[in-house]
Amino acid sequence: MLIRLILISAIVLVALNVQASMIKIIPSTVTVIQGSEAKYYLLAQDKDDVSKNISLHGLPEGATWSLVCTGTRGDNCKNDYGSNDLPIFTLNVSIPPTTKNGTYNIEIQSNLKNINTQSFKLQVIEPIKFSHPGILLNAEMLANIKNTLLEKDSMRYKALLSAKNSTYGNLNYKPHPHSSINSDDQTGVDYREDAIAAYTQGLLWYITDDNRYADNAIAIMNAWSQTLNSNLQGANRFNLAAWSGDVWPRAAEIIRSTYLNSQGISVWSSSDINNFSQMLKKYTIEFIEKNYFTSGNYGGNLLSSQATAFINIGIFSNDTKTFLEGVDKWRKMLPAYIYMKNDGKLPMPPYFWRNSYISSTSLLSTAGYWRGQQFNSSSIGEGGLSQETCRDIGHVIWGLSALANGLESARIQGYNLSKEETLGTVNAVRLKHGSEYNTNFYDDKSAIQPDSVNNPCGKIIDLGSSVGKGEVLLDELTNRNQLSLPNSELFIKGFRPTGASYFMIWETLTHYQNP
Repeated sequence: MLIRLILISAIVLVALNVQASMIKIIPSTVTVIQGSEAKYYLLAQDKDDVSKNISLHGLPEGATWSLVCTGTRGDNCKNDYGSNDLPIFTLNVSIPPTTKNGTYNIEIQSNLKNINTQSFKLQVIEPIKFSHPGILLNAEMLANIKNTLLEKDSMRYKALLSAKNSTYGNLNYKPHPHSSINSDDQTGVDYREDAIAAYTQGLLWYITDDNRYADNAIAIMNAWSQTLNSNLQGANRFNLAAWSGDVWPRAAEIIRSTYLNSQGISVWSSSDINNFSQMLKKYTIEFIEKNYFTSGNYGGNLLSSQATAFINIGIFSNDTKTFLEGVDKWRKMLPAYIYMKNDGKLPMPPYFWRNSYISSTSLLSTAGYWRGQQFNSSSIGEGGLSQETCRDIGHVIWGLSALANGLESARIQGYNLSKEETLGTVNAVRLKHGSEYNTNFYDDKSAIQPDSVNNPCGKIIDLGSSVGKGEVLLDELTNRNQLSLPNSELFIKGFRPTGASYFMIWETLTHYQNP
């Protein structure tokens, strides 16, 4: 049976049933530029010796590939499986700089008996010509916000008043820049809060045409780009880099693209724009790439925020490589955050682990990435269990919101990730199940009890808290994908208009019924 596979990052899952094993690939499509390396993770649910028995057909001319083992087997796969090892492999494909642009349909074949083969798509593209404004909101969506306010939309008007009357929307707002930042003290709070303020002031500029808001946004962004001169520190340094890396580019994109002089040139100077772009690149992209952990069970909400930060910064900086890295992280992260029953017996590992760290203990144990959650629970139905369901539902809302932000920005740039398929499930459907399954715990308090048939955790489910409620995701799934999300609708309805916190900011104002 042929199934799709994709290049830069994919996890090939070999799931053996009574009659045949199947090699599944994650994600279903990989997009790269010439001269790149594509990385897959191959996960077999039974310990077949895939490493010596597969071949790839249909690769671009000159492309080379290698298969690497994980756990105690060693990179060269010379060691036998240990008791704690999982049949997970990484597939690395090198794309020559002379590769012709286009979509390549690649087949993976095996000479093992009872192994079904699969196929995947590889897209090799030219540098992207990004659309601006194009981070979370495009020109049409911004115009719709303003038009519905002129038409006296009561919900959006309430949301506008919330933004205008907030500290972030104050016309006397002053920035709080620091040369160094620690996520655990006030400097980290200032960095995060100033990013929210810059975005809020940018939105209010566009909606009201009051130049003072735009000038405030510029002042905030310039203050930080001219002052910050060291990497983030503190226990939550990577969280802070990801959260703010999602938000800062939103503010910058609106101001650069819409605050123009009579000649149609941005009022924000090109030198200041470049300085700000360099700050994002150095203290978010390079900081995460060079310093992030290669092991551990960090929440999938953080990893989803990292993906979105790369997507948004790539768009603002017109940097195809960074944007595609973000898309790649997003495609890997979705099945590693929301589990569907047809994914197979094993859930996906996160994208940042080094090969030697991958094991049954690190992935499946109570102290592992998936927190020992019960994948055979009848409550899961078709799916929707999150990697953080048994942590608390508030963090699940964070993770889904982060995925929704990246999804929205990528869609505006022509990458409609919700329409793609992962492990046989359309991404929009997977996201729907994730939202519906987890918001139900807010709607049905009996479901959180440890003796409930709807509880997969074996303990009382902690509901947690979140200022964001999933408005961006709801807009995407109901308005654009025509899916029904009754649990999510009921949950969000009670909190409109939503506020601003971390990277979940004025979502009712920006995405309430905004096609």
